[in-house]
Amino acid sequence: MLRSLDAHHIALCEENGILDGEAHAKAKAVGLVIEVWRNGPVENIHASRRGPSDAAMFAESTTLHARALDVTRAEDGATALLDFERLLLERSRVWAGTDGKTLRDLGYGHLGAYDQHLKGRVDTLLALRDHTCVNDPWDVHLVRHAITYGRDHLGMPNWPKIVERIRVLFENPDHPAWHGGERGAQAVSEMPKSTPPPEELTASLMTRPSLLPVEVLEWLSDHFLFCAGPPYSFRGWEDE
Repeated sequence: MLRSLDAHHIALCEENGILDGEAHAKAKAVGLVIEVWRNGPVENIHASRRGPSDAAMFAESTTLHARALDVTRAEDGATALLDFERLLLERSRVWAGTDGKTLRDLGYGHLGAYDQHLKGRVDTLLALRDHTCVNDPWDVHLVRHAITYGRDHLGMPNWPKIVERIRVLFENPDHPAWHGGERGAQAVSEMPKSTPPPEELTASLMTRPSLLPVEVLEWLSDHFLFCAGPPYSFRGWEDE
């Protein structure tokens, strides 16, 4: 499987704008968060009555991306990955965007499955790292994962485009991507008082969205992220 992925790896990265070492590190971090955390029992936690909101999932996943970057940049990747695993398993750690809630608060009834999934994925990555059939097994595997499932996440080359679309929507309540009606005007009218100016808002989205107030994250999640393009919607941006 790795050899098959490696045969198309360079072309795939070029097609998606992953062109230098830093871009590869960021894309691997996106893939790592998806691999060990996002696509698993955390989705059941998210869907549960106690679980984090859409905005909290966005805040926590972008926070974890910053920590995952430490793994992909580390000289000793195996040790850094195990440190990342301990962080994710910590039941008393406060999750971003949750007003102080922890895994213990959010994941009641799902904790065993969560732990098992996470440990299994980390063990698989540790084993994968030792393969010698390609030069960098994690790069081949995790970058493909990022492109497949997180092409438009923070850390990927497409993320600046999504942030720019949010700015456009903020400034133009009549933009076609609002899908007509009064949705754009409603979104602007519901802007929380704690929302920073547009330049500061977009700068935060480019770097650390989780530092924005929770009510701003909820507002963005309820209105803007849905309309700003993939993975939410392609409609309204055809002429871009």
